[in-house]
Amino acid sequence: MNGEWVATGTEMAEPQGQAVERAEHVEERFRELWRNSITVAGGSLCALSVLFMLGFFVADIATAHPSPYIGLFTFLVFPSFFFLGALAVFAGLFVARWRFRREFGHAALYQYYPRIDLTKAAHRRYVTAAAGAVALAIPVVGVLSYEGYHYTDSNQFCGAVCHTVMQPQFTAYQQSPHAHVACAECHIGAGASWYVKSKLSGIRQVLAVATNTFPRPIPPAIQELRPATETCRECHWPSKFYGDQLVTIEHFASDEANTHQQIRMLLKTGGSDPSTGPPSGIHWHMALGFTIEYVATDHHLQEIPWVKMTDRSTGRQSVYRSDGRASIDPPPHGTHRVVDCMDCHNRPTHIFRAPDRAVDAALNVSATLRDLPFAKREMVAALATPYETKEQGLAGITSALAGYYERNHPQIWTQRKADVDKLVLTAREIYSTNFFPEMNVSWRTYPDNIGHKIFAGCFRCHDGKHVDETGRPISHECGTCHEFLSPTATDHGESRLVGIGGFQHPIALEGVHAAIRCDRCHTGGVAPQPTCAGCHSDVAGFRAGTLPIFKPFNIPAEPMAESVDCKDCHDLSKPATVEAIDPRCMDCHSDEEERFTGMLGAWKTESERMLQSAQTALDTASPTAQQALTALRHAGPPHNMEATRKLIATLFPTVAAKSAAAPAQSEDK
Repeated sequence: MNGEWVATGTEMAEPQGQAVERAEHVEERFRELWRNSITVAGGSLCALSVLFMLGFFVADIATAHPSPYIGLFTFLVFPSFFFLGALAVFAGLFVARWRFRREFGHAALYQYYPRIDLTKAAHRRYVTAAAGAVALAIPVVGVLSYEGYHYTDSNQFCGAVCHTVMQPQFTAYQQSPHAHVACAECHIGAGASWYVKSKLSGIRQVLAVATNTFPRPIPPAIQELRPATETCRECHWPSKFYGDQLVTIEHFASDEANTHQQIRMLLKTGGSDPSTGPPSGIHWHMALGFTIEYVATDHHLQEIPWVKMTDRSTGRQSVYRSDGRASIDPPPHGTHRVVDCMDCHNRPTHIFRAPDRAVDAALNVSATLRDLPFAKREMVAALATPYETKEQGLAGITSALAGYYERNHPQIWTQRKADVDKLVLTAREIYSTNFFPEMNVSWRTYPDNIGHKIFAGCFRCHDGKHVDETGRPISHECGTCHEFLSPTATDHGESRLVGIGGFQHPIALEGVHAAIRCDRCHTGGVAPQPTCAGCHSDVAGFRAGTLPIFKPFNIPAEPMAESVDCKDCHDLSKPATVEAIDPRCMDCHSDEEERFTGMLGAWKTESERMLQSAQTALDTASPTAQQALTALRHAGPPHNMEATRKLIATLFPTVAAKSAAAPAQSEDK
């Protein structure tokens, strides 16, 4: 029914007055519910949503390299608006019906949607106006769809729309060597399967942002990226890499003069192209005739206990393990990957520079800054200090650097105030581009696997602990990957030659420290003092009874903490074992040989028994007890046995009672 009196032969016979009266009566009974602002607005929103969905869909299928993010709009954003419009349509109808029933009663009849009769001039005008509106809307929607489509493929969309979430990554990207490469080219690329995967992932990420449930920091993307053969190798050609590369590292010491040192080395890049020689060097890992696989047991792919190499020409396989299991045993549980570019070059774009390296770069380009006393040390210390927000960080850096020169170098502060201000500004710029406290992002957040100075990097596998079934380890010789160039004076002292050899560390590393991993001391932040306590601060604090985590327990200092130095017990030329250390006790206690012989071994046995028992009770222990037990393990219980006994007795009374009931093997000193 359309609300008009339909003429029939019978009806035409009615008197004219009765026909008009009947028509008015019908007109009053039929109420057009759709004529309300809510329903009209909802219908318009639904129509525009459909037009935009069609426009984006056409742009999507007509583009040679479709944007992976367009699905967010085509399948999520616009359908959401359509759904909201539909809700508005029904809400408007419901409200209008309720209003009419209240006014005219339940006997009224309703018209829920417009009905068109082209025999009527008014309806024809409505149709003409609607057609004109659609004709005008189609090109507008088409242009908006086209521009919107390309915007979703832009770096601005990837990095700036979700400002808080992506600010760290987008800021680092803008400072990176790949700043001119579009985000989607690496993160998505072409191909139907990855296209669909990106749509699903994008929808999940949008929902996480909308509900404020996204992780802080966001996890690294290496496990979500497609193979490097489909992204990196679009521009890079590893099979053509060969030979060595000269690398120069500019380094400044943390002394008053900011002493400048140039470290030059030949990096054995190598390659895998038979036309340039046999596979060799660092890029041997990408040799075309081999496949290298590994299993990582952590999310950041830093703990790698299992590695397998397969010679594709012969089928020969070699498995290297560091977990003590046999090669034929099943691989450990974890993430299984086939080595490609991203396993070493895992931070090629989103690079968060460590304070030590960022300050070195800043001092290298500014002679003014490196002339300020202790510029390197103070800048690194200010940058490495943790802050809760970026605003607090910028203010803290300003206060720390300006305050240092004002207090300790008043002449510099007075005469070179402009240079100090430049130092402060440089430090603030470093902080702004590398530190994002709101997202818990700094240089420590994402390990960088290139090299091995600050993070394990190469040493994840090349640590000498990964061995095959014959006990042969993966090579861990420094000369395998690089050689250092050291200036050498001639016999006459008139000129200087260059010698090739190993790295000459500025601090003499003896015994067990000669083979220590670089990242054990170099953190990228404030350099440790070149003393035993500088690196082993937990041990020193435990011996002195000052370790912060143990302060609530009032543990005593080790009786000989001040009189006995680390080197009095530890011979760096020998392994740090009880058998090697125990005889040195007799250097001081020779007059009471029977009492002190084997004392260290007894302490070790006692502490291991207590720790093992405490571990069994750890599930029911408080978080404080769990943290304290971890700290105790790191500090080494025999370094302060009285403190160890008190801690165990306080945290785990049952364990302490059992330990006391066990027969003592040796007297305390």
